Amino acid sequence: MTREELENNYEYKIAKKALKREFPFVKDVTVRDDEDINKWTYNLYLQIVINPFILSTTYGYPVWRWVSTPLKRGEPYWSSHLSMFVDTDHSDDMRKLQAKMEEVLKGIHNSPALPSELKLDKQLMVGSFIAYPDTLPPNL
Repeated sequence: MTREELENNYEYKIAKKALKREFPFVKDVTVRDDEDINKWTYNLYLQIVINPFILSTTYGYPVWRWVSTPLKRGEPYWSSHLSMFVDTDHSDDMRKLQAKMEEVLKGIHNSPALPSELKLDKQLMVGSFIAYPDTLPPNL
């Protein structure tokens, strides 16, 4: 499967829209690189582009200071765990939030409302999270 085929897939489009709607801090849903699309037989791991400051405002957890440092230098901040974006006191809540995101993806894949010919032959999974420097609030 190519990136273009993935981006034109109905299940992928629904998953992307659902994540962005249900989780206001999600700004985009992509794959890290083209190799990731065909790397695994049964799963396709997605990269979730987030705004950690909207995450912080929405859930009331402070952004971890190690997130702001690379963003201020103009570099993205990447992690395979959502909990790495907020203060460590709230990591359990972030794990639960990440699990909810996985549930949304599984619910879409298993939905009888989605015709089988429109489904991917792989389960979409959360693979990683990334924040870009343009998410940095002007006051930081």
